[in-house]
Amino acid sequence: MSDEITTPEPQDLSALDDAALHAAYSAARTRGQELAAKEAASFSAEEVGEFDTLATQVGEYAAEITARKEKADAFAAKRDSFSSLPELAAPVAAVEPVKAPVAPVQAAPVSPVPSVSELASQAPVVPTTVRKAGEFGSIVTAHVSPSAAGLVDKQSGEEYSGTLEISRAFIKNAQQFGRQGGAGTRQPIVQFKRNRGAEFTIDNDRDGDQTMRVLRHARDENRLHGGSLAKQWQHNIDQGVSLTAAAGWCAPSQNDYDLCRNWSAGVGLLDLPTVTVTRGGINYTDDPTFPEIYANAVAVGGGSNFLTEAQVIADTIKTCSEIPCPTFEDRRLDVMALCIRVSFLQAAGYPEVVNAWQDGLLAAHEQEMNRIILANILARAGAATVLTDVDPTALTQDSFTSALLAGVELAREDLMYRFMLSWSSTIEVILPHWVLAQIRADLSRRNGVNLLSVTDSEIASLFSVRGVRVQFVRGWQDGLITGGALDPAFPGGDAATPFMTALPSTVNFLAYPAGSIAVARQDVVTLTNVYDAASLATNEFTSLFAEEGFAPIYPCPGQRLYTVAGCVAGVTGAANIDCAT
Repeated sequence: MSDEITTPEPQDLSALDDAALHAAYSAARTRGQELAAKEAASFSAEEVGEFDTLATQVGEYAAEITARKEKADAFAAKRDSFSSLPELAAPVAAVEPVKAPVAPVQAAPVSPVPSVSELASQAPVVPTTVRKAGEFGSIVTAHVSPSAAGLVDKQSGEEYSGTLEISRAFIKNAQQFGRQGGAGTRQPIVQFKRNRGAEFTIDNDRDGDQTMRVLRHARDENRLHGGSLAKQWQHNIDQGVSLTAAAGWCAPSQNDYDLCRNWSAGVGLLDLPTVTVTRGGINYTDDPTFPEIYANAVAVGGGSNFLTEAQVIADTIKTCSEIPCPTFEDRRLDVMALCIRVSFLQAAGYPEVVNAWQDGLLAAHEQEMNRIILANILARAGAATVLTDVDPTALTQDSFTSALLAGVELAREDLMYRFMLSWSSTIEVILPHWVLAQIRADLSRRNGVNLLSVTDSEIASLFSVRGVRVQFVRGWQDGLITGGALDPAFPGGDAATPFMTALPSTVNFLAYPAGSIAVARQDVVTLTNVYDAASLATNEFTSLFAEEGFAPIYPCPGQRLYTVAGCVAGVTGAANIDCAT
């Protein structure tokens, strides 16, 4: 039929030099933008066909330009590598002792080189990552999905060489949709996998031994620098790591999609020991606790027996403690999914805005997962314990810094006594990021001392010397507290001028023994293109569909919430303190 839409024949772009290729791309882009500015109803049949052709061509031009740039960069890198090669002296010949003749060894037969068809029939190539001894954290790799193998001339399971190659695969895949979209065609393009190594992975565990062993290892402070989480944290801060970076448990690295934006993804996220699970959940227990053990031992009929000499002579029967069975919690993974719809016209004519939105939505998705985990911990901690007078107008208000440090150390002492922790144990504390500004402001207003340039390392040492590792996070007691909607009652929540004018002098903080909270994750993130027949009318497709399982777990008890307040004015104690009041 005359109105039937046909897919244009692919062009031979190899015949164009770089100048001609860029000129063709610029012309197609300009003409496409002119047509895109018109109302859809005013398109003629010829313009519809031209617009479809331009959408295909501009994608092919962009992919070819990107491919040539990658090839030129790779060649330049190889060329530059020769300039740094050192001069090597010839080795001095050593005098070898005369040896007895050795019978020649039969050489192994050389395996024939497989043909292309033989390689194609083999199992997918899955790259492995070698982890050096002593290295922690995770390594994120991007792997080619089966439906994308032909788009980038790689086998299924191979690693992508970079984000540009991934983007080119998305464009080529979208071009192949044509007019063949069925009822919900989903084509995976790339899988992001986190490899934490066998020491942090729980696979098909039938008896539970591996689960508890991996969890114990993940939250063990002895594996960290100096055998302490607080020492590891202070060491990383001294080495220049940001206070808000994952600088302790070596939490999984966040994906960097190599896009320059004014937001910063992965900053202010909660850093927890993380294990990988290969099933839909994890079965664990936080039993027993030391208070339960101690109460059982000294209770009437318990296993701790005090006998006088007379009782021993009288053969008084000694009692024993009976060990109860622990209660297990079967924690199923929750799922975070992200779906993004994109117009073909946007992807072809203005890919920069599509990339910016995808990058921003991924950052928001990551931040929302962090907020949900924080909310789960807060729910477990329960109501806050108030440590000081929370009235900011009180005349006897303590210094903000002094009150906070005293409250944090009090919480540490309570947890160590209650759960019989080692004196060297680290207590983790979670605070909102704006507390850093309040500490610096408070210290800068003190009389008689120059504290105008307090560094992050110095602030960290205020806590680490007390055996505490602090995380300054986003998404709690700030403008994101409502789940993404700005709330002017919290820092960063003002949507109009004058924006932020003051920071709170009252703050909540979470405290818990190091390693008593962990995260179980099912770390396979799949990015797919989805296109169906219903999208044909609107020229749209789903450019990204990502799904990831996660669940915070609590292998040990002791999560507490506290409230503390102070005056941010450099207040110091009076020379004659009235202890009675």
